[in-house]
Amino acid sequence: MPLRYNDRYFRLIAALVAAHLIVAFGDKETLFQLLLDKYYYMALGSSFIIALVLVTTVNFITRRLDKHYDWKQYPVERTGLQVLAGLVLPSVLALLLAALYFKLNGVDIFKTQYFQIDFPVIVGMILLFNLYYLAYYFFLQMRFAEQQAQAIEQKADTGAAQTSEKKFIMATRGTKNIPVPISRIHYIYHVEPYNVIRTAEKEDFVISESLDAIQQKLSPRQFFRVNRQMLVNINACNHFENIENQKLRLYVLPELKEPVIISQKKAREFKDWIAR
Repeated sequence: MPLRYNDRYFRLIAALVAAHLIVAFGDKETLFQLLLDKYYYMALGSSFIIALVLVTTVNFITRRLDKHYDWKQYPVERTGLQVLAGLVLPSVLALLLAALYFKLNGVDIFKTQYFQIDFPVIVGMILLFNLYYLAYYFFLQMRFAEQQAQAIEQKADTGAAQTSEKKFIMATRGTKNIPVPISRIHYIYHVEPYNVIRTAEKEDFVISESLDAIQQKLSPRQFFRVNRQMLVNINACNHFENIENQKLRLYVLPELKEPVIISQKKAREFKDWIAR
């Protein structure tokens, strides 16, 4: 799974905090006294740049390793590469940047307490950044797994809903109430003042519900609302013809005396539905 560490602002804040800790570590002055010292800001600025370079380096290396050596698939190789490229390499880079900084200021790094005080702190911070990305990785993996589980659950719910679709429509014939299987219905049409179900066997049943209400209970893949007066099963469509004004005339089975006209507005939708 491709991971995205959306932590740009965190890296900036982390670099600033790390820079302050490097400058203030071992200094006996209080934070208030440091804030009044102009040399503190000069040191903070250069340390911030170095810290930001190191944090960005750890981020870049981690993303590259994620792409080619996933923690779950290659745990041993990834651990070794993370230590080498994510810890040792940035530590060497930190040393080189610090040496350059001291050299630009005319100071020999070996004559300072950098190796005794600053360097161990920097290495420790680089280690913390690596651990941060390790924790971030497993957090993203856990969130991805939860999203996948939700998607599977929603799919299962959808499948269950489809499986539990209405199988019958209650209709009447004379004084009898009869559950008509939807699989037998070829079309439902309006004959004032009733809505009538016609089956494949040419049997007619009367229903009290409106066509709008019935339409909500039927699969849109199986039934199409050809006009205000009629819902038709795809199995009932014998053939259709183009007529005037880009309308269609549909011929259904069983045959219906009244012509079934599909308006220009619905003609394209009907053709797409029947040709899918």
